[in-house]
Amino acid sequence: MSHAISNLDDLYQFMLDLSPNEASGLLAIENDDLLREHGWDRAFWVCLDEGPVTDCIALVGHRADSVDDDLALGWEIARLRAAAVGETKATEDAEGLARKDGYVYVIGSHFGSKRGPLHPKRGFVARFGEAGVLRAANDPPAEIEVARPSFVLHRVINDAFGEHGVRLIPLGPNCRRAFVDETIEVGEKKRKRWSGRVREDDYPLNIEGLAFRPNGSLLIGLRFPMSADGRPMMVEVEGIERLFEGGAEPEVKGFWTLDAVGRGGEIAGVRDLTFVGDELHAITGDVDSAKAGSLLLEDYPGGSGTISTHWRVTLPEGKSSGELKPTPVREFPGLPRVEGIAGTEDGRFFYVVDEDEGVLLRLTRLLVG
Repeated sequence: MSHAISNLDDLYQFMLDLSPNEASGLLAIENDDLLREHGWDRAFWVCLDEGPVTDCIALVGHRADSVDDDLALGWEIARLRAAAVGETKATEDAEGLARKDGYVYVIGSHFGSKRGPLHPKRGFVARFGEAGVLRAANDPPAEIEVARPSFVLHRVINDAFGEHGVRLIPLGPNCRRAFVDETIEVGEKKRKRWSGRVREDDYPLNIEGLAFRPNGSLLIGLRFPMSADGRPMMVEVEGIERLFEGGAEPEVKGFWTLDAVGRGGEIAGVRDLTFVGDELHAITGDVDSAKAGSLLLEDYPGGSGTISTHWRVTLPEGKSSGELKPTPVREFPGLPRVEGIAGTEDGRFFYVVDEDEGVLLRLTRLLVG
């Protein structure tokens, strides 16, 4: 398989410093007024996962007056000045970006720290109107609507696992104790309003990818759990906007399994998703970063060395679930923390990599002819 995959030699690389540096999602900006105001010819939204969502939306732009003709120079990064409206509870760990009807949606991981339990502040969905942002340093700040109904998506998706007969990888004993049992215990002891929404036979969710299908439904990429044979999974959800409208809960339409495990591993999870036209592009990779203390890696050592890989596939129209066989596009040996992908109409792809020293942007060279 590896002979058909492009390597890193044909990519430009840029280090962009903006603390906190934990980049976790990428989305092309479609606001022409914002681009002109900054003097950019193209730009991207980036979410940073260390801190509240209002502090963790950034813009990466390429200067239109840059002297290069292949985007090799002229990149800069700035933080969006923003304020929360709606829910004012704490948020943390933004992990994905997607656009629908003029709104940029941001989602939290819905997970916990490496040793549990699950954290309600990570279970948020937020959105802001892209057309309302004129500059990164907005005055007044850009308004970000925040919905943080504790464990609602957790409950909806876990219920749907059973309703759709999804076969999942067995939940390891460490993860069950830390992410399920301890969360239930916290809810009961502290008499949380959400007590009872996490149940003994649940799976903890670790969300890391987000993309709206052309038909308007939302694909949520799961880093965990994965299918019974260790393949990464996506949840197709209808009505995510209901979280901001005070109506019914979002509805799970189905589940997709990606036959997309990169070299070096036995299992893999989704890292990010994006559409280019009607073609889905996905980054998959390891189950968790190889830092000390990961209960996921203790329970699933076969997912510790999976090489991050870019895949492409077209979803069948009129279906909301099934098994997909993507084609590999590029792999990233030595870069386990590829966190975001965005494609453009000219056939170029951009990747954001989480590095300790900064936000690492990689992009393909422009191929003509």
